[in-house]
Amino acid sequence: MKFKYLFLGVMLLILAGSMTAIAAADDYESVGDYTFDIPDGYQVVDKDDVSVGMELDENHTVLVYQLDAVSDINFFKSMLESAGCEFGDAQELKVGNFEATQSTYKFDETQGYFYICSDGGKPIVVADGMPASEELPAAEDSPAYQVINSLE
Repeated sequence: MKFKYLFLGVMLLILAGSMTAIAAADDYESVGDYTFDIPDGYQVVDKDDVSVGMELDENHTVLVYQLDAVSDINFFKSMLESAGCEFGDAQELKVGNFEATQSTYKFDETQGYFYICSDGGKPIVVADGMPASEELPAAEDSPAYQVINSLE
């Protein structure tokens, strides 16, 4: 699985810049002014001021990224689509104080859930990744949903 991190790597390289590897010591993490719980079993492997990368193992990842402005959402998604990412139908959700748009995605041999969340401030993107050969869990059972459900 040569491109298992390609989707998350593209997101990190294009939007997050350089990362610093760290080890997670807490059960929660922060991006910008927002905090969230780390999904069960996941550890923080990359972090900077606007993004956090977590993994359960080399095939199961979660990325949380803070965009600069609402206007960046369409640009962000179009860049991913031009790189070959395919998004499923979007569904609007209300989770806590956040309006969220949920969709599934497929990129090469990776699939998962993709959320864009906003409470009126800077939007937060949360995506999880797993091998396309595995059955996608129900949205409420995905690690990305665990993150947005705890987002404050």
